[in-house]
Amino acid sequence: MNHLAIIPARGGSKGLKDKNIAPLCGKPLISYTIEAAIESKVFDKIIVSTDSSKIASASKGAEILIR
Repeated sequence: MNHLAIIPARGGSKGLKDKNIAPLCGKPLISYTIEAAIESKVFDKIIVSTDSSKIASASKGAEILIR
């Protein structure tokens, strides 16, 4: 059986602008979620679903679905 991880990452944050790509210890926040999914070795495919080209660019290691 294949396992798919879908990480939703909206670009239009209301409270904290660009929070998904805000740096934390030198890395964008979204990268911690992607790395955790990869390191879990549970998923055959990891997809970041986003409406932001900035988030897409910061999402190394995952496939991108622009919506």
